[in-house]
Amino acid sequence: MSSSRASSGSPLGSIVSSDNLLFDYPEADVILRSCDSFEFRVLKLYVVDSSPILGEKVLVSPDPPSNTTAITSRSESEVDASRLPVIQLPEAGAIIFSLLSHIFPVPHILPATMEQTMELLSVAQKYKMDVVLTWIRCHIAQQDPPFVQEDTAFQVYSLAQRYGLRDEVLQAARSTLTSSSFSIKALEDKLDMMPGAVLHELWKYRERVKSNLTLDFREFRTSQVQSLLGDSTCQSLTASRIPTWLDRYIEAIQRNPSMFDLTKFYVAWSSHVQSQGDQGRSGCTSCARIPHNTINAFWAALRAVVHGDMAKADSDLLIVQEWAGSENHAVSARQPPSLLKYSNMSNADVILQSADHVNFRVHKSVLVASSPFFADMFSLPQPQNDEAIDGLPVVHLSEDAEVLNCLISMLYPVSPEIPDTNDNILALISACQKYDMVAVQTSLRAEVSHRGLLAPKGVEAFRVHAVACRKRLHPEMATTARLTLDYPLTFEYLGEALRSFEGQALRDLVNFHQGYSDRLNLTIQWFSDYRIGPSRIWVGCPAPVPSHHSSQPENNPGPPAWLLYLLGRLKPQSAMQTLNPSSFRKEYSRVLQDHVNEKDCHFCMKVHTLHGEGFCAQVERDMVSAQNTQYPFLRVFNKSKRTSLLSSISSL
Repeated sequence: MSSSRASSGSPLGSIVSSDNLLFDYPEADVILRSCDSFEFRVLKLYVVDSSPILGEKVLVSPDPPSNTTAITSRSESEVDASRLPVIQLPEAGAIIFSLLSHIFPVPHILPATMEQTMELLSVAQKYKMDVVLTWIRCHIAQQDPPFVQEDTAFQVYSLAQRYGLRDEVLQAARSTLTSSSFSIKALEDKLDMMPGAVLHELWKYRERVKSNLTLDFREFRTSQVQSLLGDSTCQSLTASRIPTWLDRYIEAIQRNPSMFDLTKFYVAWSSHVQSQGDQGRSGCTSCARIPHNTINAFWAALRAVVHGDMAKADSDLLIVQEWAGSENHAVSARQPPSLLKYSNMSNADVILQSADHVNFRVHKSVLVASSPFFADMFSLPQPQNDEAIDGLPVVHLSEDAEVLNCLISMLYPVSPEIPDTNDNILALISACQKYDMVAVQTSLRAEVSHRGLLAPKGVEAFRVHAVACRKRLHPEMATTARLTLDYPLTFEYLGEALRSFEGQALRDLVNFHQGYSDRLNLTIQWFSDYRIGPSRIWVGCPAPVPSHHSSQPENNPGPPAWLLYLLGRLKPQSAMQTLNPSSFRKEYSRVLQDHVNEKDCHFCMKVHTLHGEGFCAQVERDMVSAQNTQYPFLRVFNKSKRTSLLSSISSL
C-alpha cells in the first residue's frame, strides 16, 4: 500500500487511519511492510525503544536500492519513500497496525476479531515488547463485555494455547471452571475449536483444582468455618458443629467448582432458611439470623481457599506447544530397523531415501506401474544437478525405513511385509493413499484383515482411531470408531490417548457414540416391552418382578428381573462394563444359570430350551445393526493436491 505523506502540521488523524491501515509519519525514516503488502512509514526511535528484536532489524536494515529510473516523473512522496529502508515482517497489516498504535502516541486500536487480538498479543510477546504487551492487556481488560467470560472462555483458552500466551491460558482456564457440565459429551459444541492435547491439559487442570479443594476444605471446615460462624444452633448440624446445608454446599464445590458462586451460595442459604423443619416448623431461624458481616467474612475466607487452590494448579498447566515439541523430538530420534529385506533390488535405477536416511534401490518401472503419482513425477523434466548416489537419482520420501520396506514388498512379487505396530500399519496404508497406489492399498487392507491385525482394544482403540482420522483413512476410521463403542468416552478412561485427537475428530466420535446410544436405547426399549416385544416369551416367570415394575397388572407381571438386569447391561451409560454382540451370549448364559439355580425356575429353563437361541441371535443382530450408525467422515484426500505434494518431495 502506498501512503501519502502528511504535512508536519497535520493532526494525528492524517497520520493514523484505521479505515485504510494508514501509518504515515512525516519524519519517517523506515518502512515496515506486512506480509499482505501494507506499508507503514514510522520513526526508528519508537521501534528501537519498544522492541530489542525489531530494533535490531531496523538498525541493521540495508539501504534502499538505488533506482533513478523515471525519478523526475515521480511525486515527492514517492521519491522520499524510495529512499527509506524497508523491513519485511511476517505479520498481516491489521496486526502490525494495531501493534504500532500501542507503540506510538496515537489512539490504541484493537483488531476486529478475538483471534486477531490473540495474535496481536503473541506478536508483542515474540518481539519482546514487555511494556507494549502490558498496554495491550490493559486495553483488553477495559472491554465491555469482558474479553474472557463463561461464553468465550473455551475459545480464548484454545487460542491462547495456540499462540503460547500463558497469562491468557491461565485466565481462560479459570473461567472454564464456571462451566457446570465438564465431560467430553457435554463439551461437544466446543470440541472442534481445540486439539485433544489442549483439552486434556484443561481437564487435568480442573482435576488438580478439585483435588486441591478436597484437601484444603478438610482443614477449612475444622479450623475456620466454626470460628467464623460461632456456636450455631441450626436444627441440623454435622459432627463438626457446622450447619449441614453449608457443609453440603462446600462439598458441592469440591465436586464441581462451578458451584463457587455467591448467587448459588445465597440460593442454598435461602432454601435452608425457608425449608420445613422436622415437626413441620417453618425454616431455620438460627441460620436466618446470621449477620451479613459474618456471611461476608465466611465468603472472603472461602474465596481465599478456592483462589489459592487455583493458583496451586496454575503452575502445572502446560502450554501444549512445549509438549508437542518434546514429542516430535522423541519421534525424530527413533532409530531405523536393522533388518530390511528389500533395500537393495538388483539392477535398480532409482533410490528412495526414507525419512531416517535409509536408501532403497528400486526400479522406476515398478513404481510407475503401481503409482500414478510416481508416473507423473518421472514424466517431468529432471534438473541436471540433482542429487545422486552411485550414479542413481535420489527421491526423498517422508516415510521411515520400516514403512518404506513394507511398501516396497507390496510392489514386488515377494511375500508382503506387514508392520508389527498399529501406527506403522496406518502409516503404510496412508503411504499407499498418498502415492495413489489404489490396487496396492486394497491388497494391503485385505492382508491386514486376513491376519486379524489393526484390532486395538481398550484405550488403544481410541488412540488408533485418532491416528486414522489424522491420516484421513476412511475405512480404518469407521472400523476403529466401532471398536471404541465397547468403552466409555470419558476423560478418565481416555487419559493420555486424548492428546492424539484433533478437535473435529473427537467431536465426530462423540456424535457417532451418541447415534449408537440412541439406536441401542430404542433396541433395548423394544426388547423390554413385555406386551409386543421379544421379551414377551419370558412373561410368566414366578420370580418377583423388580419394584419399579410393580404398576404392571398382576396377570401380566412383565419380564423377569434377571432379564431386565441383562438388558440394562447393554446400555452404553451403564455403570458396569457394557455388553457387546460378542459378549452378550456368554453373559446371558451366566445370568440365566444363576437365576435357575437360585430360584429353581423351571419356567425360564423351558423358555431357554425352546426359544433361547433365537432370542440371543435377535439381540446380537440388533446390536450389530445399532453399531452400523454412519460415521461422519472427514474430508477425503483431495487428489488435486498431487501437484503440491510433488513439489514437497525432492524430485529426481
